[in-house]
This record gives sequence, structure tokens and C-alpha cells, in this order.
Amino acid sequence: MRWTDGILTAHIDSVTTPLFRVMSQIFSRHRKRSDGGYDSVVFELAYFADLETRELLETWRNPFTSATVTVPKTVLGPTPYVITPQRIATRDSQYSGGVSFNHRFTIDSVADDLWITEMLDAVMPSPAPGVPGFDFHENFVYHAKTRDLAERSQAHIEASVQKVNVLGWRPWMLMGDKKGLTMTRAHGRVIDTMQALPEAFRRLNAAHGQGLVDQLDEVLRFAN
Repeated sequence: MRWTDGILTAHIDSVTTPLFRVMSQIFSRHRKRSDGGYDSVVFELAYFADLETRELLETWRNPFTSATVTVPKTVLGPTPYVITPQRIATRDSQYSGGVSFNHRFTIDSVADDLWITEMLDAVMPSPAPGVPGFDFHENFVYHAKTRDLAERSQAHIEASVQKVNVLGWRPWMLMGDKKGLTMTRAHGRVIDTMQALPEAFRRLNAAHGQGLVDQLDEVLRFAN
């Protein structure tokens, strides 16, 4: 399990404008394959929240168009995929909107520090006539200590997460022909119990999580 909490900003004509907070939780399960890769299944639950209070946004006033739009709840998955021994994640097209989805991992280490970088890229299609699709690029960087990984008696490894994404306008933002893009810079942790979630996440899950985080064993099932 991993959580990240950060701020989404709009970038138009070299001007940066904070818009709202993105609070994301990603739950995953991995199973070692005989070829050295992994069967994986992942599920994401994310909230768009007020910048200061971290209260869920049901509606959002677009500062560029002055329109008030409905803010969707983000539930993605469960998505099964395979991580090959070459650290490439492959999935059926039905789990990526029918588009090519580039998903891979790199591993780097210096002295006692180890970083795993997860990179995802796609061009998402238009969800409806007259609504443009958007480009999608996202990186997660996980940092841990190699000495902790070498200690096999540990049930859980302390690790931090840094997330950066660069996206076009999300379709629900209704930006029209306004030229620009969004960026999210977020930080968080890899955890092994729901109790380790920050209080703001636990509060939002209780009110808006639809009970999904209470049945992860059912949600995170391998295809076979």
C-alpha cells in the first residue's frame, strides 16, 4: 500500500496556479513468476480535495473560465498486469482504454540508498464527442535503504514515495481551448497497515471510500 498527498498546479503562459490537492492511495499485490517476473494487480482510490482543509471537492470553480464543474471520484482498477524480468509492465488493452500504455521500472543504488522509479506514459482518448483526450506522464520514485532490504527478518521495509506527473487538462475540468498543462508534485510513504494512513485519508475513506478499502482481499485478486 502507498499513499501520496500533493498539489495539482496549472501552467499557462509560464504562470503557475495551484488548483486543488490530489490525495491518492494505491493498493497492489504481486506474485513471483517462474521466469523471474511478477503477476500484479493494482487498485487506486484518489480524492481531489481542498488545498487547505483536505475536504473532498464535490464541485470546483474553474478560475480560468469561471465555470463550476462537478468533480469526479477517481477509482481505477483493479488492473491486472505482468512485470517482465526486463522490468516492463504489460497489460491487456482493455485495462488501458484500448490505447498503448508504456509502463516500466528502473533500479538505481548508491552506497546504502536504493531508488526504484516507476514510469507511466499514455495518450488517453477523448471520453466523449467534443471533449479532448489528454497526454499522461507520471513517475513514482521509491526510496529505501539497501541494508533494510538485506534484512529478511523484517516484515515491512521503510520506504518513501515521491510522485510527479505532467498531464494535459483532465476532461472534466472543461478547459475548452485554453492552452496549458497540469503538474502534480506529491510525497508519501509505503505502508503495510491501514492504520498507518494519515488521518485525513482515513477520514475521507470512511465517508467516501465506498467500503472498497475494507475488502482489499476481494478487490486484489489475480486473474488466475
